[in-house]
Amino acid sequence: MNYQTHHIISLAAFVMLNFFTSSCKSDPKFIRVDRSEVDQRRLAFATTISNDILMAQKEGGFYAFKVEEATEKMLSSLDESLQRKSYQQLKGALGDYQDLSLYHMMKPNDGTSYEIYRFNENFKPGVKVEIRTVLDANGKLAGFFVKPWNNNL
Repeated sequence: MNYQTHHIISLAAFVMLNFFTSSCKSDPKFIRVDRSEVDQRRLAFATTISNDILMAQKEGGFYAFKVEEATEKMLSSLDESLQRKSYQQLKGALGDYQDLSLYHMMKPNDGTSYEIYRFNENFKPGVKVEIRTVLDANGKLAGFFVKPWNNNL
């Protein structure tokens, strides 16, 4: 991946961050949750909202969050302007979004109650990208990242 592509992806990931990033700075350890233990309703929500956000952007629009879907911080930070700008940067570096599939779900083992859904996603062949969708204890979207793939969290 060249410097410009990495810079664009990093910028897009940065602008899509919210409260969750501050809790990651302390570098808590994470545990992988066995697929049989993953709440299927929450997984379906994480999958659907991730896909809906990127599909809306791909179609030239943006995803209008409902109050019950996302935290207040996400509602205020991932607005229409930011979504459009971020997707154009991603599209320029990676091509159009195609689809995603669950890689695994993780939780911090420090007592915080976030769920981290890591999706392998497909923009264009040969480029490994992660969609990371974070849900809070209430099942609301608390973080949404598009970043270069790394096997470790």
